[in-house]
Amino acid sequence: MNIVIAQNDRPESRLAFDWVLNHGTAMASSPTDLHVHVVLVGGADSPASPNYSSPTFGESIAAELVRVGISHTVHPAGHDAATQIVEVAESVSADLVVIGMRRRSATMKLLLGSQVQRVMLDAPCPVVTIKSPLD
Repeated sequence: MNIVIAQNDRPESRLAFDWVLNHGTAMASSPTDLHVHVVLVGGADSPASPNYSSPTFGESIAAELVRVGISHTVHPAGHDAATQIVEVAESVSADLVVIGMRRRSATMKLLLGSQVQRVMLDAPCPVVTIKSPLD
């Protein structure tokens, strides 16, 4: 089973990671049949903003996956997070994409668009979205 997960240093991203840790191995026929593809993404709202993710963040995610015995590949941040997530999902024949989403006002969604919405519409497989709790 291939799961693609988008990761950055935001709380909703961590919730998505925890969801994969809790549910991913249960969904695979065995823990060795699970492979997690971690796509590092920036935390910026606008697609025009730089998509930067710290290399040490990727290393810490990889170390945690090693510690729990989950096979994985870390994909560095690209120029457009939504496109990259969909492309990775297509290239690995993903069974599932898991992505955290933050709460934003309707105006902000209209002005900036939604990377999560693009992934949900364009992914070649089911997408699980994990919403951050109310502040």
